[in-house]
Amino acid sequence: MYLRPYSERQVKLHRIIKKLKEKRHMSLKSIADKLNALRIKTHQGKLFSSGSIHSILKRKKERDKWIEEVHNKKFPIQILNFDLS
Repeated sequence: MYLRPYSERQVKLHRIIKKLKEKRHMSLKSIADKLNALRIKTHQGKLFSSGSIHSILKRKKERDKWIEEVHNKKFPIQILNFDLS
């Protein structure tokens, strides 16, 4: 399965959200209000809500876990009963 890399905007936005949540201990609602006050929109051009902030954090975490556990996993190569005739 191919995963398109995050855009530069997505990376920056996630970094901002994560920093506000972990370093400043802001709630999801406060983060959404802050981004909206700065006139930063979602990728769909809408206002942020606490739910959209939660989704951004959740999806990044799930994506990183999938990449770690599945995408980067090395599978042994097995060729059985191979015949060129």
